[in-house]
Amino acid sequence: MLDILWLILIIYLVYLGLKISKIIKYKNYRISNMIKKLNHDSLFLSLGTKMGVGTIIGITMSIHIGGPGTILWIYIFTILTSSIIYAESYLGNKYKQKINDTYISGIYYYTKFGLNKKILAIISLILFVSTYSLFFLMIQSNTITEILNINKYILSFIIIILLILLITNETNQISKLLNKIVPIMCLFFIIISLYTILKHSHLLPNIFKQIIENAFNIKTMFIGMLIGIKRSIFLNELLIGTTSMSSGINNEDTEITANTLTIGTYFITFIISTLVALLVLIYMYYNGSPNISYNDLLIQVFNFHFNTFGNYFLGIIVSLLATTTIISGLYIGVSNLNYIFKNKIIVNIFKMIFIMCITLGIFTNTNSLWYFIDIMMLIIIIINGYVVNKLKNQL
Repeated sequence: MLDILWLILIIYLVYLGLKISKIIKYKNYRISNMIKKLNHDSLFLSLGTKMGVGTIIGITMSIHIGGPGTILWIYIFTILTSSIIYAESYLGNKYKQKINDTYISGIYYYTKFGLNKKILAIISLILFVSTYSLFFLMIQSNTITEILNINKYILSFIIIILLILLITNETNQISKLLNKIVPIMCLFFIIISLYTILKHSHLLPNIFKQIIENAFNIKTMFIGMLIGIKRSIFLNELLIGTTSMSSGINNEDTEITANTLTIGTYFITFIISTLVALLVLIYMYYNGSPNISYNDLLIQVFNFHFNTFGNYFLGIIVSLLATTTIISGLYIGVSNLNYIFKNKIIVNIFKMIFIMCITLGIFTNTNSLWYFIDIMMLIIIIINGYVVNKLKNQL
C-alpha cells in the first residue's frame, strides 16, 4: 500500500514539476544564468542540510536494491522536478521573517502568510521539525553505528556529550560553522573520488552501457525506479522543507536565492551522487552483487578502492556528513521554535527530545527506521506539494 501511494505521489510530482517549469519559463534549466551569481550563505546551508549520510547511503541502497539503472531514474526525476526546488526556494525567500538580526523561513511561513492557512501551517511545521530535526537525524546516528562498527553504548555517550556541548551554543553560530565545514568536506570527497574513478576509466564505457540497459528492464522499471526516486527525494529533500528554510537565511534577491538552491540540488545529484554511484559500480564490476546489507556493501566498496585507508576514509566522510546534518537539524528546530513560541521551556524540551532521538537512532533497526521515514516524508511532501501548487502563480 505504501509503495502504491509513493507511486501516485511520484507521478504527481513529475506533473507539478513540468507545470511549474512552464510557469517560470524553464529558468531551472538555464544553468549558465543560474551560476553567474550565487548566494553562498544559502548554498552552503543548503548543502549542509541536504548532504547527510543519506546522500551516500541513498545511492548505495538504490543500486543495491534496484540495480545500476536506478541512477538514471534519479537523474531524470531530478531534472523533471528541479522547478519544484526553485519554487520552494523562491517562496521561502519571499515569505521569510526577521528574528533578532537574522532571517527565518520555510513551509510554515509561506503557508501562513502566503496561503493564509494558520492551522495547516502549524501542522506542516510540526511535521517538518519532527521529520527533519528528529527522525532524519536518527538515520545519521544509525549509519555512524553501522559504518564505524563501534560499541553502541560508547557511541551513545560520545554523542550525548557532543550534543550537550553543541546545544549550549547560540544557534546563529551554527550557520557559520556550516560555511566552514561544507566546502572542505565536498572538496575532499570530490578530489579523492575522482582520482579513484579515473584509475578505472577504462571501465566507464561498459558501466554507462550497463546503467542504460538496466534502467529499462522489468526489475528496475517496477522496483529500481521507485526505490531510486524515493532515495532521490531523500537526498535532495524535495518538498521536505529544508530547501525553503535555507533560502531565507539572508536578505538576498529572491530569484538569485532560488537559482542558488536549484544549483545546489544539481550539484548533489550530478556530482556527489554520481561519484558515489561510480565507486559502487566499479566495485560491483569486479566483485558482482554480494548478498549483504547496503551498509556492508558501502564498507566493502571503500575497502576495495582504498585498502586499509578505506575504513578511515569512509568513517571520516560519514562522521562529517552526519555532523553537518545534525547541526543543521538542531539549527532548524531551535530557530523555528524560538520564532513561533518565544518560550525557553519549549525550546529546552525540544533539545532534550533531540538528544533522545539521536541516541535512539543508534539502537533502532535500520529497515524499520527507513520505513517510518518513508511514511513521514510521504505526508509532509503531500502537504508541501499542495501549498506550493496553490502558490505557484506567485513565482
